[in-house]
Amino acid sequence: MYSRKIGNKQDELIYTSRFVNEEKGSYFELSSSAPDQKALYRIDAASLLATYTDVTTYGEDATVNRVSRLLETRYKAKEGELLVSSTDTLGQSLRLFPWGKQQKAKIIFIGTGASVGGFTFELTVTGKEKLTIMGREVECWKAQLGLSGIFGSLVGKTSLWFLASYPYYMVKSEGVSGPPGTPKSSLELIRYEN
Repeated sequence: MYSRKIGNKQDELIYTSRFVNEEKGSYFELSSSAPDQKALYRIDAASLLATYTDVTTYGEDATVNRVSRLLETRYKAKEGELLVSSTDTLGQSLRLFPWGKQQKAKIIFIGTGASVGGFTFELTVTGKEKLTIMGREVECWKAQLGLSGIFGSLVGKTSLWFLASYPYYMVKSEGVSGPPGTPKSSLELIRYEN
């Protein structure tokens, strides 16, 4: 469970996950619930790519449901690249990042044409940092995520903190969660149960 702040609005975001092992493969089923959104994701157990998303967003002017399925992945990650299929599951996908061994990664959002050009997202590990989360001090890896180059300096970066030891879950994030003009947002872990 995370405390979530977007602009001046504060609420809670709850994630639940379970491991599913079927004949055709294993995956994590992740669901999220917040006042403005309900979602269900299937995340491949080996790659942590989202293979299925069903997201309903409740806005002031509309309620929108979007369902997507990853049918095939033709792009193979090169050295220093990390494949991501959904921004909604980025916190889960980054749990596979080689924390402590790699300082940078080019983030490839598959299905968007990012592998052949366009805007480039980059994850940069800035080091370890101690945070007080859930009333106790924990050691975390801190990273920044954003567009590279001049666009990155204009749009700004998102800071992410992941537990520095297994299971490397995200404990905090601060930054922007959308295009320029989007209010700043933050997430902070307030409860974790196995």
